[in-house]
Amino acid sequence: MRMKFIQKLLACALTAALITAPSMSVFASSITDSNPPGSNPPGGSSVEEEVVEIVNRSEEGGSAVGSIADISSTSSVAGVKSTVGGVYAASSVDGVAINTSVASITSGYNLASDETPYARVYNMDVKKSHLAAAAINQAAEALGAVVGPYINVELGFVKGGKFGLLPTDGAPITLSFGIPKSFAQSGKTFAVICVRPGGVVTVLENTSTNPNIITFTTTGGQGSYAIIKY
Repeated sequence: MRMKFIQKLLACALTAALITAPSMSVFASSITDSNPPGSNPPGGSSVEEEVVEIVNRSEEGGSAVGSIADISSTSSVAGVKSTVGGVYAASSVDGVAINTSVASITSGYNLASDETPYARVYNMDVKKSHLAAAAINQAAEALGAVVGPYINVELGFVKGGKFGLLPTDGAPITLSFGIPKSFAQSGKTFAVICVRPGGVVTVLENTSTNPNIITFTTTGGQGSYAIIKY
């Protein structure tokens, strides 16, 4: 089944790569993968200011929150709390949890003593990120799958009050999304499609046996994710 899954995905990968290159403009990171952990993030807005701006842009109608205090700094899935602090504003799923320990992320990405793993997770606005959504939808169609919630995930670190992204070619990081009741369905197989800046599309298989949770392995950096079922 896994080989069939991958073979189907390859049929749409090149097309997805062509249409998604500019699709990540919704992200407002102050540092990119070209700046490795250990480097000083450039000046600019603080993490708090950036996050409020991002969340307000991703919320229908805008101006949803006034300050960082209005946004949850942690999240849990089925009672399991995320190991990494940050901003958890993805209301489209039933919780988001990073399962990999802070120590493992720190070691796996060679973070310095003054660099702390940090996550930013929020709803993806399909209208504003229409190219990313199109890539996800195309991949799902090739798999004969139905698309559920779309989520933006930024796995990074904080240094001196500034946010930076972890590289996408680092150590594995395990995440869990709570499947919303409106999308849950018995007898279906669930997975996650991820689109990265530059158009890389991957299907991340579910390793959870809990029908209400999808658990998958990814890496650092930013990406648009969507739960699918088939």
